[in-house]
Amino acid sequence: MDLAIRRDSPLMRLILDPVNILLMILLGILFYLVLWPFLELVLHTITWGDGDRRLSRDAVPGEYTWFHWLQVTASPLSERMLYAPLVNTLITGVISTVIALIVGGGLAWCVIRSDMPGKGWLQPVLTLPYIVPSFAIALAWETVFRSPKVGGQPGLYETVLGIPPPEWVSYGTFPISITLAMHYFPFAYLLVAGALATIDSQMEEGALLSGASRLMILRRITFPVVAPAFAAAFVLTFGKTIGQFALPFLLGAPTQFHTIATMVYANLALGLDSMAYVLAILLILMSLLAIWASNKFVGNNARRFETISGKGFRSRQVALGGWRWPIFWSVATFGFVVGILPLILLGYQSLMLIDGFFNLSNLTMHFWTGQSDPEIAMGEPGVLHNANILGAAWNTIELAFFSAVIASLIGLIIAYIVVRKDGNPLARMLDQIAFIPFLFPTIAFGAMYLTMFAEARGPIPALYGTFTLLVLISVVNRLPYSVKTGVTAVTQIGRELEEAAEVAGASWGRRFRKIIVPLASSGVVTGMMVSFVGVMRELSLIILLITPSTRVLMTVGFNYAEEGLTQLSNALVLIVAMITIAGELILWWAGKSKLVRLREKNS
Repeated sequence: MDLAIRRDSPLMRLILDPVNILLMILLGILFYLVLWPFLELVLHTITWGDGDRRLSRDAVPGEYTWFHWLQVTASPLSERMLYAPLVNTLITGVISTVIALIVGGGLAWCVIRSDMPGKGWLQPVLTLPYIVPSFAIALAWETVFRSPKVGGQPGLYETVLGIPPPEWVSYGTFPISITLAMHYFPFAYLLVAGALATIDSQMEEGALLSGASRLMILRRITFPVVAPAFAAAFVLTFGKTIGQFALPFLLGAPTQFHTIATMVYANLALGLDSMAYVLAILLILMSLLAIWASNKFVGNNARRFETISGKGFRSRQVALGGWRWPIFWSVATFGFVVGILPLILLGYQSLMLIDGFFNLSNLTMHFWTGQSDPEIAMGEPGVLHNANILGAAWNTIELAFFSAVIASLIGLIIAYIVVRKDGNPLARMLDQIAFIPFLFPTIAFGAMYLTMFAEARGPIPALYGTFTLLVLISVVNRLPYSVKTGVTAVTQIGRELEEAAEVAGASWGRRFRKIIVPLASSGVVTGMMVSFVGVMRELSLIILLITPSTRVLMTVGFNYAEEGLTQLSNALVLIVAMITIAGELILWWAGKSKLVRLREKNS
């Protein structure tokens, strides 16, 4: 009797609540997988390692030291290792972010706020540059503007015009900034488009009746009220650009132009692990500083950005008049140049027997269907006969599929806890920890997991070199996206459905499986789509963790690009792009069909 009373007490019900149990378990797991790797990264930078004996006679493995921080920040090597790459990172990050915001914001206004024709098919074209790997955009740029001054065959620019392009157009700040902006402007486009859709057109109409010009309305009304979206887009784009590795490496390394991200990779390649970890921490701090500045700006000006009130809301499109078709053709041309043309260039170059010769007689299918030939590509067979490529393709699909499914399901569970336990401080903490991976630049996050899982720690075995580690870091990296989509879905599900099932005797697991999962399927599928696309084209996150047995298409393509096997590299990037686009369409179709069946069943 006393035991029954104790089990029925409020404290015991709270402890035995399966949602609370899940909350505590997930808090522990995420602390270990998100926060602990960062602490390990910091610890490695202030501890002598076994390899440090070649750097200093005073090295005693295991003892604490500031040697690595001093070497990076205050030594003769600091200029080349830190300060010059830091300046390059800031310059390319700011320039590319500003360009992305201007382009994305302008396109969002054309699509959302104007009566421009052709919006239905222009929107997916405008988001295509994000689906395509940034690696592809860098390769396409190099195809056009390759400079013979750094070796190799000429690019399309020199072939057509007969003169080599300026070196600053081929490599360095300019091409890195432009290509990063090309890849990331869809972030700004999507975020600003959502904000523009909520603007009350009565404000604009009132200003127009008062005699304000269209330009003044745009400058004094439209832009100020979408400032939070611009701030969010700035943080999102800047945080991604400073952690981008492959694109700055391909368009900067030939002329010794380095960013912090490429220096992390270079130091690890030289065996200077602790130096690389110091740079990774500095990269994380830069990203956190950008987040803080954005929140400070929006928080201090929140009242200025209110666009929907209790006085009614109306949204009307702006009539472009005679500018409708010129603007349409401008947007369509831009979408073709940044979204479709790079794939065409890569496809054409993958058919060139000799790189740099663009005449039709130089075309061949060898790099797709050819057998090994010692006279071509150092004997590497074509894609369809290349065991390394076929194995990498299977690893890529497996990694993307398992990571997408696991991340979406875990994200939905976390979202359920966050929504249903909205007053619980531990639930808020879980939500915040799940979001933290978004703040880490991807190559820095990879460095964290390299330090964490390079060797066995207690019951946790050394996971470096295993497929499990790739899935683990991919799932954790995608959690911020899957949790946010899950929160949106769970918020729309009324509590009374679960309460009725609980009265009928259904356990929590059954309620979650039979009610939450089906009704939140749209959010789950959205999370899967985002994760699948992200993992398929990811390189910076896993480049430090790949071994020959766990290689994926992006890393194989990167290695081919490093070795000068341009045709094979382009072929692999094309395959990744096609699989990514196809995977997104398949997941969308599966989610759509499930929603249709669910509606039919409910009706």
